[in-house]
Amino acid sequence: MQPEAGTQIDIQKSNNFLGSWSPQTAEVCAVDIALSMNQPPPVVRGRSTIVVPERKSVEVPERRKVREDPYVNTALGLMKAAETVSSTVNHFQQWLKSPPPAPSVKAPALKTVPPFDIQQIPGAMRKIGAPVGAAVMERWFAGQLNYSPTPTDEKEGINQNGQPYPPNMIDTTLVKIDWVMKFPRAKRALNELLTLLGTPRARAQLATALRPYRSRQDIRAWLECGGGMEQLHKEFQFQHASIEGSLDQKLKQFAITGILNEGIPDDLTCALGSFQLYAAISQATFNRRSNSSTATLTHISVYVKDNYTFTDEPSHVAQYLGHWNRNHVAIVPALQLATTANIGWVDYAVAQGDVHSKDAVLYPVKNSDFRAWQQKHGQGGDFIIYTDKMFMKLDTPITVAL
Repeated sequence: MQPEAGTQIDIQKSNNFLGSWSPQTAEVCAVDIALSMNQPPPVVRGRSTIVVPERKSVEVPERRKVREDPYVNTALGLMKAAETVSSTVNHFQQWLKSPPPAPSVKAPALKTVPPFDIQQIPGAMRKIGAPVGAAVMERWFAGQLNYSPTPTDEKEGINQNGQPYPPNMIDTTLVKIDWVMKFPRAKRALNELLTLLGTPRARAQLATALRPYRSRQDIRAWLECGGGMEQLHKEFQFQHASIEGSLDQKLKQFAITGILNEGIPDDLTCALGSFQLYAAISQATFNRRSNSSTATLTHISVYVKDNYTFTDEPSHVAQYLGHWNRNHVAIVPALQLATTANIGWVDYAVAQGDVHSKDAVLYPVKNSDFRAWQQKHGQGGDFIIYTDKMFMKLDTPITVAL
């Protein structure tokens, strides 16, 4: 809710941004002290534009004027002049009788805080060097209304209508696996993934996926799926590793961000946040015997699948996504820790210097803000991201009994 004009509002002030914080109040005009959602939404992706044919102008023939009687016009003019004189005399008499006006007192003008709209976040991402994250969020704003009511629905890809996400809510073009692998933590996750391929659970899933094809000599999973990432994931994925998935991983990344990048998240965090790196069958051969058969996995496909959503856990405070304005973002470590402890400190705006200066205020942004924007504008689409796949030959093939 916007404060009334002249209201004293509570904010946090910092002169060294990630160091110390102190409460501050500011008298503001009742405009845009809160995160704005008033900017018109973008055109929905895939919506056809209806072209209205231009109307042709039709000439209307000029009406012929009726001949006017000069004597009638003269009489009407004299009557109008008499009415004007009478009206002027009456107004003058009323003015003489009226009391002098009270002197006007000009109210002091209140300074306004420059507004910041939630749809300006992608622009801020580009300014901090996160163009992929900006493109991903812009796709969300331009999507049809689509969201998962619960984390379980999100995991299953079920939307608010109880239906699977529609095909246009599955993206395979925005994020590339080579780009993901440029980040050191993604490379570490890949190494972890490779060490997990031979675990009992992974081997069991591998055998389950290969068993329907045991009558063949070999299999190339990509051909079986018709070149579709979603089908490859459903039928042939058998192991994964998390990137910034656990609380411990998130806190470590926040600490690294604060030290190395002044609290600014990198493009991988802006684009994907917490996500999974998956391994799927790519190529395998089969060995049939009289009493048993085995399969040997020789090649795998590695890729990212991520649900780009703003779903919160039930009974938890909304996930904190940083403090933003048009040019800057900061992940405040103290506030992040407060969020994980279910303490609602993240409602405070942060000011550096004069609160009325342009881009001096950073606004806290949470998952719930994006959900509120969806309800206000009737659009905004949660969607599933698949990267392209990275083809890898195993140094040590994995053999499983079928």
